[in-house]
Amino acid sequence: MEIKYTELKKKEVFNVATGENYGKIQDLIIDSKSGKIEKIIVPGKKSSFLNCESLEIKFCEIEKIGRDAILIKIGSCKKMECEILKPCCNEISPFDDEE
Repeated sequence: MEIKYTELKKKEVFNVATGENYGKIQDLIIDSKSGKIEKIIVPGKKSSFLNCESLEIKFCEIEKIGRDAILIKIGSCKKMECEILKPCCNEISPFDDEE
């Protein structure tokens, strides 16, 4: 399944473990060699007044990308597991099967 960044950045990001809403995607970190998304960047929690600390979420921590939201589980992906999952990204997809 393909998805445009313009569509991806409109989706709210929720932590399935806590129910916390991190807001919408602000940016992506892409591996320059492979061209694959390594992390998504979301606003995270407000630290003081109007300042927000951005939160980087590893792509392998994304549980599901649906029509309206992105579900994540922070800490669900160990670094070693991420390395194992990266080569087979085409086989394991967090995207909904629905079109």
